[in-house]
Amino acid sequence: MRAKQIKPSTFQEFYDIAPSEIQDYIDRCEETLQGSYWHPEGNVKLHINIVFNRAKRTGDINLMLAAIFHDLGKADVTIKHPTIPDKWSAQTHEKISEELVTRHSDWIEELGGDPEIVQYIVSKHMRIKDIDVMRSRKRVAFQEEKYFDILQKFADFDNMRNDYTKDIDD
Repeated sequence: MRAKQIKPSTFQEFYDIAPSEIQDYIDRCEETLQGSYWHPEGNVKLHINIVFNRAKRTGDINLMLAAIFHDLGKADVTIKHPTIPDKWSAQTHEKISEELVTRHSDWIEELGGDPEIVQYIVSKHMRIKDIDVMRSRKRVAFQEEKYFDILQKFADFDNMRNDYTKDIDD
């Protein structure tokens, strides 16, 4: 299936039509904290909203849906470091987020998205952060993957070291 270009909707509109499980995850993400070095914007829900607003400017439904799904798993696995203030871990969150994509692939398709592309982005959005330290052979193989270019675009949206202040309430 090819990605359909749709008129971008607001984050709230996507939330309102999302399956109840996705709404529940988004609600729990509002209570899920993150370290301020990588996430000065605050909680995971706000982060997802910012990434969504950046993605919607492309008009690409796959990027918008990946933005919604990519960090939902943090609601299940985020834990505070026992001794370091403002340090949080969310290991394996992308696996949970990927499972949510699989469970809700019908909804993704109803919106004109391609579950394969959304799942690729969600499953690899943490791996691309290490591209500069990968061995050359692994990096080249990664860059040759079918959906790498769209993942690279998504990685820019997911980077909160870029100014996000204009991306909050689009």
